[in-house]
Amino acid sequence: MNSQYEKGIDVSKWQGTIDWKKVADSGVKHVFIKMSEGGTYTDPKFKENFKNAKNAGIQANCYHYFRAVSSTPQQQFENIKKNLSSAGFDPSKNSLAIDVESKNNQGATPEVMADNLHVLLNLISKDEVLSCQDTFIYCSPAYWDSGVKWDKYDFSIYPLWIANWNVETPRIPLSWKNAGKSWTWWQYSSKGTVEGITENVVDLDWVKTV
Repeated sequence: MNSQYEKGIDVSKWQGTIDWKKVADSGVKHVFIKMSEGGTYTDPKFKENFKNAKNAGIQANCYHYFRAVSSTPQQQFENIKKNLSSAGFDPSKNSLAIDVESKNNQGATPEVMADNLHVLLNLISKDEVLSCQDTFIYCSPAYWDSGVKWDKYDFSIYPLWIANWNVETPRIPLSWKNAGKSWTWWQYSSKGTVEGITENVVDLDWVKTV
């Protein structure tokens, strides 16, 4: 990759205890850390990872795994707010992403996925604290185009974190492609290795800097 891009990773409890100084020394400059899921779950490593990544000089961001049917958008919004507040999230410096996948959403129709995601994103955008930053949408092109009624709302107003592995160039989901937009983060591998992370493999990302 050229100088337009910087190294990023995304992690959760499955990466165990991370040596964030070693991660930073390896050239990683950005991270999305799993924070929450649905209306009640908090990743047990979230606070530790968020604090230690920041202390190591890495740009630390948080992601929430979206549940379309097991929790209401309001319940998920309250879970997000609670966790962000407790971790010292600064929306002028840190980003939030909503992770949209098929796993644990198999019972949701594309319309329900779109409707409830839209409600959640609106709740976030209207919040007096969070409204000063753009919320990312994480998705794969295959699932987004078929599993979400993407043309019902203008999801392209949100920056894209695309998951498209083992390809030279990621395929842009239709919401963003049709709007003439591209990705900001690209998760290009799910099987990476990084100094400082010894438990399981890790997702690797490229991050656009301009």
